[in-house]
Amino acid sequence: MTSTRPRLRPRPLRALTYLAPGLPLELFQAVVDHVGRAIGRPIELVSESRHSGPMHGDHDPFAAGEAEIGFVCSPSYLYLTSGDAPTVELVPAGFVFDDARNAGAPHYFSDVVVRADRGERGLDDLRGSVLGFNDTCSMSGYYAALQAVDEGFFGAEICTGSHAASIEALLGGDVDVACIDSNVLALERAARPALGRDLRVVESLGPHPIQPVVVRRDLADELAPAVADALLGMAGDRDARDRTRAFGLRSFAPISAELYAEERRVFERLGFLSARCG
Repeated sequence: MTSTRPRLRPRPLRALTYLAPGLPLELFQAVVDHVGRAIGRPIELVSESRHSGPMHGDHDPFAAGEAEIGFVCSPSYLYLTSGDAPTVELVPAGFVFDDARNAGAPHYFSDVVVRADRGERGLDDLRGSVLGFNDTCSMSGYYAALQAVDEGFFGAEICTGSHAASIEALLGGDVDVACIDSNVLALERAARPALGRDLRVVESLGPHPIQPVVVRRDLADELAPAVADALLGMAGDRDARDRTRAFGLRSFAPISAELYAEERRVFERLGFLSARCG
């Protein structure tokens, strides 16, 4: 006798981005919609905007089985893959944004920004100034600055909560300098042309390896290559191309963990992977 029991549809995968709203949520929605179509599995997108990824002391949604795919900043990736029980694995495909400095590589920069009416010409001129940063898990907003200067260089450090809030703090005179993700700054300048008059980039730190896409470790053997293939093939999806073009996404490029190896060595040497992310 033939069974008439309906076939159960697999539950949607959950993707979690820690990079919005600095990079627009719509960008990640377009990416996960494409990946879902490509792998034949619906994907739900959730945004966590309080920090740029889990580190020491933070809830790990991958370990808890609450997310299968993640968009995180590299310090979080390095933390989540350190120690004896890594909870995520790198997807071997990285964002390539439309910045001439990238030369088509999966990189980005930390742009050191001040108000245009200030006289500083480089980071070295900013000793004793007030730094505004988005959060202490961010490569471009926080760690890049710490790596570039000696301890006690800044007179004070103020956590603003986001790159956009750091820009507002600069404009309002609450901070003297901020390090802004170069792709975020490009989008902000495109949306607000007056920023080109009011703010000035005095130095660019980097290039840094692009923020990684990760998958939950226990699903990595199947999911990581499938997601990578989908991302690398996104150029053939007209809908995805049209939806992401306005956000400066050029393509995806093949990557490996080696892209982050030097960053890992620096973080281990400086103790950043053992420091609590506040």
